[in-house]
Amino acid sequence: MSTTPLLDVRMLSYSFRSRVAVDGISFSIQPGEFFGLLGPNGAGKSTTISCIAGLMSRFRGAMFFRGEPFSPASRSIDRQRIGIVPQDLAVYDNLSGRENLQMFGGLFCLAGKKLHSAVDRQLEIAGLIDRARDLVKTYSGGMKRRLNLACGLIHQPELVLLHEPTVGVDPQSRSHLFDSLQKIQSEGTTIL
Repeated sequence: MSTTPLLDVRMLSYSFRSRVAVDGISFSIQPGEFFGLLGPNGAGKSTTISCIAGLMSRFRGAMFFRGEPFSPASRSIDRQRIGIVPQDLAVYDNLSGRENLQMFGGLFCLAGKKLHSAVDRQLEIAGLIDRARDLVKTYSGGMKRRLNLACGLIHQPELVLLHEPTVGVDPQSRSHLFDSLQKIQSEGTTIL
């Protein structure tokens, strides 16, 4: 069994002009691990996730994915390896749940039967099969959060970056989200 981490972050630092947001953080995440990045407001969690996601590229330090240099800001192959579930909803109210998933799948070059299968799988995981054709603007907040998660998983990434996925979610929807995350983790997906 390999001991090479799925993601290895070394001495990551990021500054907004003179304000240091992240100051030399290092950590490793093993394949299949459920990894929590905890800290008080302003500790740099969002900035760290943004650097890993490739949304911020001018950081100091290094990142490695399965032992190879990792640079999602500049390499599309690295972006394909991760799924991002942002804190703010990234779904379109005037599209149905199915159409949202089809659009996000298309962004990851899924098409035809592969896209159809991926959409059906994510609708099932999200518990939205019976509402798949309804416009998202008719969904409850918890249903939108579940769809948001499904959109980040549509291409079956090796690593999923979750940024406060349960903000504003009722206990029942929170429980469903956690069940969904446990299911994908049991299938080998790594979660940060």
